[in-house]
Amino acid sequence: MPVIMGRDKFLDFLERADENKDGRISRDELRNALKAAGLRFTTLKSWLAMRKCDRNRNGVIEGDKEMASLLSYANKHWNVFVG
Repeated sequence: MPVIMGRDKFLDFLERADENKDGRISRDELRNALKAAGLRFTTLKSWLAMRKCDRNRNGVIEGDKEMASLLSYANKHWNVFVG
């Protein structure tokens, strides 16, 4: 069953995922957020998302381009439709 949320709600979801409030989302933070949202296979999903969305390969999702990439990735791969 798809999860439907607005762009602002998804960005709020990502903000809450930032556990240490440094403005960046690590793979572990992303995995914990996906698990809290009820998704399965969160270790694999967070690893694949980081491979695809972390453009500068520094191990975190940061900046508008990487966040936009993660939003697009969620639409395609996590059954989360952001409208």
